[in-house]
Amino acid sequence: MLLSQSIQSRPSSAAYSPPSTASPTFYAMKCINHKALTKTTEDLLINQIKLLKQIKHENIVEMHDFRWDENYIYIVMEYCAGGDMSTFIRSRQQLTEARARPFVQQIAKVLKLLNEKGISHMDLKPENIILTSSDRPILKVADFGVAKHIEKQGSQSIRGTLTHMAPEILSSSPYNNRVDLWSVGALLFECLFGRPPFSFKTVN
Repeated sequence: MLLSQSIQSRPSSAAYSPPSTASPTFYAMKCINHKALTKTTEDLLINQIKLLKQIKHENIVEMHDFRWDENYIYIVMEYCAGGDMSTFIRSRQQLTEARARPFVQQIAKVLKLLNEKGISHMDLKPENIILTSSDRPILKVADFGVAKHIEKQGSQSIRGTLTHMAPEILSSSPYNNRVDLWSVGALLFECLFGRPPFSFKTVN
């Protein structure tokens, strides 16, 4: 595999795009520094890798492979050239209903699959949805780090992003995977109005 330019760089990781020359297959590879991982972030990473190995869907970003050595963890992912949905919305300020509708329909297909497998994503938001292109994009749900299997008795753990978190999570009440539906509603609001429905920094 040939690596081209860096498309994202953080203290703990970097992501690379494929070269611009003709290539039969395109990938994005994330390189994560072992030393920068805490126990929590390592657990989230392992959780994401396990889940992405289990679930395959046209609207879920595909993990092709992962490797590690003494310095880095390498995750080879499907390459999506359109950036994330948050950037897509901001560049247009807000989306029309006609533009937002197919996006929500694609996310609904993912939720149907996750529901069948008893999984809740727990962090659906524009930043965790990437696009295959900026012109006629297909959505790909990404970042399954805090996703979890929810048993019949439900769960009470707090996880996700406050602005897209269902009320029952915030109040530490028992919840099931329907909390993802609330997040989709918040995401749709952001598509149509160009901002999250709520603005706060703490659970209180």
